[in-house]
Amino acid sequence: MSSEMHETTRRTEAEPGALFLVGDVFAEFAEHEGVMTVSQLARQIRKGAFPSGTGTSSVTLGQGVSQFDVQFVRDTLARRGLTDVVVIDDQALRDRAGREIAHKHRAENVLISLPRPTGPGSFESDLLVDSGNEVMSDHLTGQHMQGMVAMEAGRQMFIAVAEQHYLPPEAVGNSYFVIDTFATRYRNFLFPLPATVRCKVLSHHSPHRTRTTFSCELAVLQGGSETAVMEVRFTAFDTQVSHTKETRAAERSLRDTAAFLAAEEPASAEVRSA
Repeated sequence: MSSEMHETTRRTEAEPGALFLVGDVFAEFAEHEGVMTVSQLARQIRKGAFPSGTGTSSVTLGQGVSQFDVQFVRDTLARRGLTDVVVIDDQALRDRAGREIAHKHRAENVLISLPRPTGPGSFESDLLVDSGNEVMSDHLTGQHMQGMVAMEAGRQMFIAVAEQHYLPPEAVGNSYFVIDTFATRYRNFLFPLPATVRCKVLSHHSPHRTRTTFSCELAVLQGGSETAVMEVRFTAFDTQVSHTKETRAAERSLRDTAAFLAAEEPASAEVRSA
């Protein structure tokens, strides 16, 4: 991995004593000091835990918090005249990557903010895990997030980088991405705290006007440490070209599968008769 993948950014670190806000789905992680779920924070506000005139409390968003959740907390504060007492920085949520470049139809399934250039061929996004995300819908063990979150965030990242920074304007939103290799190594647990996704484009070239191939390194970092690193090679095809190739492949698969099952049938019949 390049040295740029090991650098720490201000976005992945919080000031000492900061309060981290996580989604209710991470209630077990919220048992740690300095962490609250959305529902817990709302209860504390109602109980008077943040009286006016005692200074400002800063809340750092962890994972599993949506804009709807942030508005719920702000409404709870506003009803008690405490709007300026608890400050929540939700800029990353407002910078969530859009449908066209993330290739997702529902906002809660987008795991990254808009990629930010950090150097030649290098980009960074905030990890934004909504508790309603498709990857989170069926499995949560312990306090960490499952490894598929890192992989899907990496996948969305290289697609967004290609769409936003490399493909010609006429190809944006009109390309089909085919992964050639996607190697992932996990190095640490990924917890519901602020994290970033980084992408380094190692090479890209267009052997034909209908396709562009890429080679990238990606990493998901938390607190300055890599939780997962990925190496990927993929091709962005013109949608029409890809559709033609996919249709031919589907027809071939149908023929091959039908022939395979037909060849297996006599053998299965012999076993049943025996």
